[in-house]
Amino acid sequence: MAVVAYELLYRASPTSRTAQFGDPGGATLEVITGAALEIGLDRLAGGLPVHINFPQELLVKLPDLPLQPGRIVIEVLEDVRATPQVLQGIRTLRARGHRIALDDYAPPDSDPRLLEVADVVKLEVNYPPADELARLARQLQAAGLELIAENVESREDFERCVELGFKGFQGNFLQQPETFSARRVPVSRLGTLRLAAALQSEDYSLDEVERLLSQDVSLSYRVLRCINSSYYNLPRRIESIRQAIVILGLDTLRQLCSLLCLQGLDDRPPSLLMQAMTRGRMCEQLGKLAGARDAGPFFITGLFSLLNALLGMPTRKVVEELPLTPAVVRALIAGEGPLGAALQCTRAYERGVWDHAVYADLAPHLIRAAYVDSLFWAEEAQALLST
Repeated sequence: MAVVAYELLYRASPTSRTAQFGDPGGATLEVITGAALEIGLDRLAGGLPVHINFPQELLVKLPDLPLQPGRIVIEVLEDVRATPQVLQGIRTLRARGHRIALDDYAPPDSDPRLLEVADVVKLEVNYPPADELARLARQLQAAGLELIAENVESREDFERCVELGFKGFQGNFLQQPETFSARRVPVSRLGTLRLAAALQSEDYSLDEVERLLSQDVSLSYRVLRCINSSYYNLPRRIESIRQAIVILGLDTLRQLCSLLCLQGLDDRPPSLLMQAMTRGRMCEQLGKLAGARDAGPFFITGLFSLLNALLGMPTRKVVEELPLTPAVVRALIAGEGPLGAALQCTRAYERGVWDHAVYADLAPHLIRAAYVDSLFWAEEAQALLST
């Protein structure tokens, strides 16, 4: 239940829903140069490893590119044959420190000779019959190979693969929040979530916001600690919530409080909190770009869109417990209204479903800029919360 690596995939354009290309080697080189040189692996994946697909031609003639051995896992595609040249290329990569993963391994279509030079095998969990998958998993583990399950779409898939000894899991499982269950929001967390929701009200005066925050001593302390950190680099120390409101403004303070409230949900994968922060920021940016007078409801809609996974209960039950505005509730439950449209656009963009990644009349390059900005902002916010 924690992210241990990412896989980088090639798409020819923002409208491409599948990997359409005529030159597999060229596609991989574009992924490598874009990730390593233009964007940066740290920006894309933090300190985690990155899997990149290698077609046969690149294994025969290894590229001279900045491939960090400890960061890049080479995925050998399913159609690669174990020719002497390919085996030599893989051995060279292993000697440099790269781990080798066999992608979509499926006997008898895949070449079993590649198992001798692999560290990891990725298996499609829904393709072979259950008994065949179990037999293959036992065989590969006996050979000392690590197993990654692909296309894990449900809790049932996940639990079955755990029982079979898989160590890694890839698919939409973490984005299927109905796989978690609970009856109510835990009382210990309900207070801070209600506070985060209440703070979004435009009707609250400075005095009312100060009173709400002062009721939660722990949150007030964390707010002041963050504000006095090097992130804000203020010329003088802030000693009270009222000072913080005056210096930062209500909007910034509301966002900070919301992030700190979600940070308390520390028994879920950290990647979910990062995704929630990214969604909140992107929804906010879309609202601003479309001319929204107040982007606060957009932010809270995106941020709270993963409460179901973070709390392990359906969204409808979560919002019943929180003082959210009707517009935010409709957006979270049914995807309705401008807030719901922004959330749907954000979800589509993070999944690469480009033809659904639209909002209002915004041009594609503006939506793309909003997404990139949200990734960088979430990274900075995470660093702030760890102070």
